[in-house]
This record gives sequence, C-alpha cells and structure tokens, in this order.
Amino acid sequence: MTDPVCPTVKNGVYREPALSFEGIRPCCRVTLCCLHFGIHMPIRCRKLITVFLATTLAFVLCGGLAFGQLQGPRTSDVPLPMSDEERAFLDSHKDIRLGIWLNAPPIMFRADNGSIQGIVPTYIDIIEKKLGITTRRIRTSNFKSVWELAKAQEVDMVSAVTSLPERTRDMLISEPYFYMPIVVVTRSDFPFISGLADLNGKTVAVSSAHVAHLRMLKDYPEIVIMPVNTQDQGLLAVEDGLADAFVGAEATVVYLSREHGITNIRIAAITEYSYRLSVGVRKDWPILLTLINRVLATISDQDRKNIHDYWTILRDSQWVDRPHVWRIIGGISVGSLTIMGLFFFWNRKLTAEIRKRKLMERKFKKAHANTQQIIESADVIIVGLDYTGHVQLLNRAGEAITGYKREELIGKNWFDVVVPRERYPFVWDEFSRLIRGGLGMSSDTFENPILTKKGETRQILWRNSVANDPTDELVIISFGTDITHRLQAEEELRLTQFAMDNAALGIFRIQPSGHIVYANLIAANMLGYTRSELKRKTFAEITPDITSEGWISFWERLKYSQMLTFEPVIRNKQGKTIPMEITAYYLLFKGTELAIGFFTDISERKRVEKLREDVEHMVQHDLRSPTMAVQTMFKLFDRADNLTKDQRELLLSVKNASQRMIRIIDMSRALFKMESGTYLLAPETLDLLPMTENVVEELRPLMRVKKISLTVNLGGKPVGENHVFMIKSEEVLCYALLANLLKNAIEASPKEKSVTLNFNTTDSHTIAVHNQGVIPATIRDTFFDKYVTSGKVHGTGLGTYTSHLITTSLGGRISFTTSEKNGTTITVSLPVKNESDS
Repeated sequence: MTDPVCPTVKNGVYREPALSFEGIRPCCRVTLCCLHFGIHMPIRCRKLITVFLATTLAFVLCGGLAFGQLQGPRTSDVPLPMSDEERAFLDSHKDIRLGIWLNAPPIMFRADNGSIQGIVPTYIDIIEKKLGITTRRIRTSNFKSVWELAKAQEVDMVSAVTSLPERTRDMLISEPYFYMPIVVVTRSDFPFISGLADLNGKTVAVSSAHVAHLRMLKDYPEIVIMPVNTQDQGLLAVEDGLADAFVGAEATVVYLSREHGITNIRIAAITEYSYRLSVGVRKDWPILLTLINRVLATISDQDRKNIHDYWTILRDSQWVDRPHVWRIIGGISVGSLTIMGLFFFWNRKLTAEIRKRKLMERKFKKAHANTQQIIESADVIIVGLDYTGHVQLLNRAGEAITGYKREELIGKNWFDVVVPRERYPFVWDEFSRLIRGGLGMSSDTFENPILTKKGETRQILWRNSVANDPTDELVIISFGTDITHRLQAEEELRLTQFAMDNAALGIFRIQPSGHIVYANLIAANMLGYTRSELKRKTFAEITPDITSEGWISFWERLKYSQMLTFEPVIRNKQGKTIPMEITAYYLLFKGTELAIGFFTDISERKRVEKLREDVEHMVQHDLRSPTMAVQTMFKLFDRADNLTKDQRELLLSVKNASQRMIRIIDMSRALFKMESGTYLLAPETLDLLPMTENVVEELRPLMRVKKISLTVNLGGKPVGENHVFMIKSEEVLCYALLANLLKNAIEASPKEKSVTLNFNTTDSHTIAVHNQGVIPATIRDTFFDKYVTSGKVHGTGLGTYTSHLITTSLGGRISFTTSEKNGTTITVSLPVKNESDS
C-alpha cells in the first residue's frame, strides 16, 4: 500500500499522493486527515494557526485567573455572640419582613433564573447567617414604594437606605455598609466637563426620588432634570440623544452599559454626591439595629472589597494588578493584534452584522421588557388562557384581586377556579364564541363576577380578545377592571341622592351666577314650584332681600367665609313671603365652584319668638309697676318717726332689693334692644363713684364669703370724699357695667386676695378692674362671647357678654390682659365726648 503521507515525484513534477483509508479504523480517519492537512499546509498558515492556538490558550489561562480572583465573596459563617435579651428578641420575632426593590443592578436585581442577586442581597445574607434569622422579603420595583411600606410599618427592615434627615424620622438607620460614588455619564463625543456645574441649561436624566435627584433640584436649579423610572432608561436616553447626560451610581453605570452593549458613552466626571447604603430598622426595634451594626462591624475591609469586585469588576479591581497577569495580558494583546490584522476585512462584515443583530436583540429585549412592565404595572387583571381555558398568564393585579399567587393558577382551569357556578354556562359560551371567531376576534365589555381565594365575590368588567391561532398556547387575553367599589359607590350615590331628594329640609345647589341647578322635593313643595321650574330660576328671583347686583357681593362673602347662616324671606310661586333660615356652604369640586344651601321654614319659630317677646314685655311691665309702687311706699315709710333702728335697716334693705329689681327689669329691656340693634342712647351726666359704692354694698356678702378686699382708685390713688368721676352716659347701663365687672372679678379672684377698681381719664374714660386670677387659655379667644364660662359652678357666661354689649353700645371698647404672674385686668375705654353731644 502506498505511504499515505509521503509525497511522490512523477515526470519531474511534485504531486500529492492520493490518500487511502483502506485498513484504517473509522475512529482514526479524522485524526489522520488533520495530520495530513497540518503537514502539507503552507508554513505561513501553520504559524498563524499556532499563534491563534497560543492566544486561545492565553485567554483560557487569563480567564481562569480572573475567575479565581472574582469568585463569590467568602465571609465567615460563625454566628454572632449575643446576650440572652438579644436572643429572646430574635426568638420572639420570627417573621421579619424585609423591604427590597429589584430595579438597581448590580446593587439589587432579579437574575434570569428568578433569584435576587447583587451587592445588597450579599450583605443581607451575611446579616441573616450571623444572626441566625430568615427574613420574608417583600419586593417592589422602586425605593419609593418600599419607603411607603416602611412608614406604614408593613415592613420591619429596609435593605438599603441612605441616611437623610427626613428618613431618620421614620426609621432607625444602621452604620453604612457600602459606599458608591455617583458619576456623570455622557456620550463619547460630548465636550469635556469637570462636574455638574458645567451642565447648566443641559438636559440631565436622573432616576426619580434617588439621592442625586433630590439634591440636584436644590443645588443645581438651572439643570433641566429628566426624571426616569429606571437607570436603564437614563443610559439609553443618553445613547439615543434624548438627554445630554445621565447621573447615577458608578457601579450601576458600568454594569448596565456592559449588559446592554452600550459603547458610545463614557464616565465624564464624579459628582459630590454618593450613596452610603445602610439598613433601615423600624423605630421600636433598637435591639435589632444594635445586632445589625455589630454584624456589619465584623465584615473586614478585604471582604467588603471582594463583594464590591465580585459584582462590579471595575478598572481598579485587585486581579489586574498582579505582574504575571499583566505579562499574560501583554502576550494576549500582541497575539490579538496580529490576528485582528489578518482578519480585519473579513471581520468588518461580521462586525456590522453582529452590531445589527445586537441592536435588534436590544430593541426586542427592550420591547419585551416594556411589555412585561406594562403588564405587571397595569392596575387591571390581565389573564391569558389557552384554548381549553387553562391559565397561561396572570399579572400582579390579577394576584392582588383574586388573592391567588401565579403558581396557584398557572396551568389551572380558570373557569373551574374563579368563576361562580351559576355564571359558568354564560362565561363558557362567551369563551367558545371568541375561540370560534378566530384571530382578531374581540368582544364588547362583558361584566362577570369572580370568586377570590377568600370566597369573596368581586364584580369585574372584562374586555376579551383572541391573541393567536388556537393551536398556540396563549389564545385568549382578557383585561378585567375591578368595578366592585364603583358599583358600591354608585349604590351609595343613589342612596345619598334619594336621601337628599326626600330630606326633611329644603336643599338647593346654586352656581356662582346664582342659577339654581338642583332642588329637592321639600324645597319645591315649600315654594309651590316643580323642580324643573326651580331649575330655570336664579336665587335672586325668589329672595326679595337679595337683588341680582347684591348676589355678587353675597357670593364673595360666602366664598371668603366658606359658610354663612342668615334668615331672609323667600317668595313662593303665589307671591307669599316665607321667613327662612338658610345655611349656605361654599364648595370647590374638581375645579367647579358651587354653593349648597339648606333651607328651613322658620315661620312658626318667628311666631313663637314674637309671642315670647310680647310676653316678656308684658311681664316686665307687670313687674315694674308694683315694684315702683313699693318704692313709693318706702318713701312714705322714710317720713315716719316712730320706727326703730332695726326696722329702718330692714326697710332700707328691702328698698335696695326693689331698686335692684327695677334696674334688672330696665336692663333686660335695654339688652334686648341692644342685641336687636334698636337701642337709642339717652346720655346724662353721671358720677360713677357713688354708683360704685352702691354696687360694692350689693356685692359685700360675696366679698365676705371669699374674704376679698376691694380698693377703689382714681388716677391710681385711693378715692377721697370730695372726688368725682363724671361721664356722659346712662345710669342703668353704667350700673350694670360696674356690677358685672366687679362681680366677675370677685368670683374669679382667689380667696383672701384683693380686687382693684381704677378710674382714669386721659384721651378717654377708662375703668380697669384687676384680680389675681387667670383666664383659662381655652376660653381666651371667646371670652366676651355669650355663655362662655369656666370653673364657675353656677356661672352663665353672660357677665362678660353683657359688659361687652354695653361698652359697644356706649361707643367704647373692652379688652383684657391675663398671665400667671400679673393676674387679669379687664379695661373698658369710653369716649370723653359721646356722639349724642354733637
């Protein structure tokens, strides 16, 4: 047999001998062909193959070294020593809820296999192992959602939080366990910048609610902020030219740019901001915060660096500093440059094709991610069924509304699990109709209830459509809106409307123009109109007291006060006027102004009030007449000369009592007129000092009970025999004013203290009454209002009200000062010249 590897010369020409595989095992034929090809190939090609194999081997060695250096971080699993109290705390809190968000690689993210990975989960795993605990992780898509759960105490720990003042109010913050600088990312062709100050007027993408976003709004107001939901969106916005720069964490920028294959961006500057991540613990668990700080203190700097390098692989990673690795990389570089030079032209087309495919893959991946995000973030149920009715897709809202987890429904028959038995035939008929209709078939809205896992019935409004051919897995996609609360609200609204329509008092709804847009049944019946007739009228047309011009000022007063109560007369359809009490409220509903008026017919009340007023006048008249007769009788007794001293004192006491009764009757009539605004002042010249002596005599019994001493001053000095204090006023009003001021002061004064009454005249006549008591803070704002009192067993709250009413009627003003140190002083200022003198 011819030697299969030796060349032959025939006719002076070199020829390759034909290979013969006779007698050679099939398993050796491939090896023999490779040897033959290697020996007889050109020497140049043989060298290139050798360089290529050496380069491949170097890459393998380098990758092995790098992989060895970047193995997952290893830390000690030895449990943390702790006291009995700390161990008891952990034993009593088995279910610790940990808030974690997953949209921040490599800090925290969900891997392709569904597990939670990143720098923060690594530290959390260390804390769990050291403390011997297992947390129940509550996942959200962003930090804002986690923090809202933390403030509501729906999570006990937050895996990563920065120590801002507003956050320390809501949670306990541990020592920082991870530091990460925040950088500025621009396109490669963007001009050089040194920091954020060079971006004034530029559009900068920032993740919303992150540290940089919160700080930049205040520190750099001239930068145009573009809030983005995720950092992927921020990087892609810079790549696509939608933003001039992106501000984010350095590790996240490097990780995402590598994951998405983004090559036309660079880190342009490092900002003054940074993330210092800590663990947040609920306020009432300081023991857990202490344990976490102790665990974090056991993590060495080398372990922290290993964790950082493992997840980021930055330029300053430890493994690239080793000299022998640098030599290997140098050899790799030389070989790679040689190979790249040889295959440059061939690689151009391949590179373009790869770039195009990567772009398509990225767009597809982005579209898929967006679709998933839309499905998951939708607040309606999205459920996908196959042609047999089994569940193939269920979003987060579907889990929340049905109460089932995805894994509990995926693969199960939707109609058997959640459709009420009595509705099964109708729902299946609709499903079958859609299947028969084929691709593109859709239905109108279809209202059908479902049963939740807890057995509750929820009313759902469905929109169904056929997604694909019935031979595929996903056939029907249904979008369901939970309208349970809406139906309940509609029922409540109907009940409220029924209650308003049939309320026992009249109700109007009025526009700012004065037009009546709603009237209930009692309002229409009260005025003799139909409800449709009232809707064609304005409020001014049925209210003689308010004209069309006066309505404008009335509306402004109502808008300012928000609520007004007044008593106009209303003209009914027959032209008769009816006294009404109206309480009107100003409302602003969804940008629309309106007023709600509640009407009550007070004809009977007015009649009773008039009757009571007439009766009071008659009683006052009937009381005053015999009292005046008694006074006349006392004058006759004064002339008698056969009365003993005791008899005269008794008669004087009875005479004074009858005079007080006359003053009370006269004052009652005067107060009524002052309140109604019909009192006419008839001033006369009076000396208040003798009047004060009479008042003091009346109050002497009260002063003896409380052991109160009274000092009367004129201009700050004690009153003498020849002193006078003359004012122009009415005796009945001045007597009532002095009596109320002194009586209130004596009642409010502590026992065995003194009360001071001081008269003075400067620009006005002033009467100041001082006692050592203090007005309670709860009644100071309403001290002069009617029926306001505090601490008096039989107090009516009319004394200060009467004093205020008399002072106002006399054209003066009344005020008070009060404090623990100086006691209380009530000051009345009356004009020196009354208006009636002019």
